[in-house]
Amino acid sequence: TAALRRRFGREYDRVVHDLGQSRGEAELLARVKRRRELAIRGLGPDERRRFEAAWESAQGAWWETPIAGLRDADLLVLQVMRERGYPVEHVEDRIQVLSVDHADHVEQYRSGHALAMTDDGAARDNEEVRQAIIGHRYLFFELLQGGEPERTRRR
Repeated sequence: TAALRRRFGREYDRVVHDLGQSRGEAELLARVKRRRELAIRGLGPDERRRFEAAWESAQGAWWETPIAGLRDADLLVLQVMRERGYPVEHVEDRIQVLSVDHADHVEQYRSGHALAMTDDGAARDNEEVRQAIIGHRYLFFELLQGGEPERTRRR
């Protein structure tokens, strides 16, 4: 329990609240097992530079159209994840595997992705969109930084 709490942080609390302690902890352990089965790779310097340039390019448009900027940020996170070998087909799979390596950012990603996927007619608070873009930025650059996170290399 203590190790899962440390590893997953607030995601631990969310899953245990939703499923109960026994089922929730089993779910989190299954996520760790699934993550270990994936071949997540680091990005090379050229790949990182290409993604950083794409982020910088998209960032200029965000001031004019925040929701379009959030959608761009969401797409860039998805592209980095795909390039590194994370599952990307289903958002819940994506979030579950992200929670193993990037627990500190998974809740912001979850809410930011949901906001990015809302229809154009939905009322949006620009501050909420701005915070979602910032959350995506933190995850994006963490995904770019390295290879396999240290804690998943230990067995």
